[in-house]
Amino acid sequence: MISVLKRSRITVSLRECRFGLHTSAVSLAGHSKWANIRHDKAKNDARRSKEAYQMASRISSSVRQSGVDGNAQLATLVEKAKKMSVTKKIIENAIKRGKGESTGDTVQTFDVSYEFMGPGAVAIIVEATTDNKTRTVNLVKHALSKFNASASGCSYLFQRKGWIIFEPKDPKNETLDDILEVAIDIGAEDVESFNDTENEYPGETLYKVITEPSEVASISNKLSEQGYKLKDVATGFVADPDSAVDFPEDHAKAFEKAMNLLDEVQEVTNYYTNIRE
Repeated sequence: MISVLKRSRITVSLRECRFGLHTSAVSLAGHSKWANIRHDKAKNDARRSKEAYQMASRISSSVRQSGVDGNAQLATLVEKAKKMSVTKKIIENAIKRGKGESTGDTVQTFDVSYEFMGPGAVAIIVEATTDNKTRTVNLVKHALSKFNASASGCSYLFQRKGWIIFEPKDPKNETLDDILEVAIDIGAEDVESFNDTENEYPGETLYKVITEPSEVASISNKLSEQGYKLKDVATGFVADPDSAVDFPEDHAKAFEKAMNLLDEVQEVTNYYTNIRE
């Protein structure tokens, strides 16, 4: 199974008291509280900024691949971006970039990926969108050095797949077998119940169709045409089952530190490992 590590799954408890003060506790209590509030706000602002950056990159990519008209993937991503409070201007500019139109921004960006191997045969693929490849690769290397991971080809341990998360039309009566029949009819590879590990869709019954990346747009449109409400559409790396490894518990703190630093890199859009779920 794929292991897609997003910031919401990385614990931050070790960082919560970074600004705790150890002198004059009574007289400085108010200051300490304000420092923590400011720190939390900055952390939340940085998270929102990065999420907006990621969604804009995905929207532009969808437009480049499938255009605007009749693009169910694009419609899904735009709706998701709005729910995440991504501004209208960011969404519109992302669509313009995908169409090759000028947004008044002369900065050229590149989609890049980096491959690393760490302790316990943990393979890590990092994807980013950047206007400065040298800066980004140095930041990524610095983050993963905390896990003692070094640049090394590992993509052969993964497959690139597309997936579409969607609601059943009748949650009470539509079974996985029913969804499987639909998936077969529209040419998808597989379908499974969606495990919402990040609690992004609390209480909802959802399914995930898996397909080849080149078929994502077509399968998305077919599901939408049949009346299914799409929740998310993406492509990414799936570790081959034979390459999956157990989490290296002896390196847990180092791994967490590396992932926290990686999350702080604005340009990073996603990362994947072969850690067994």
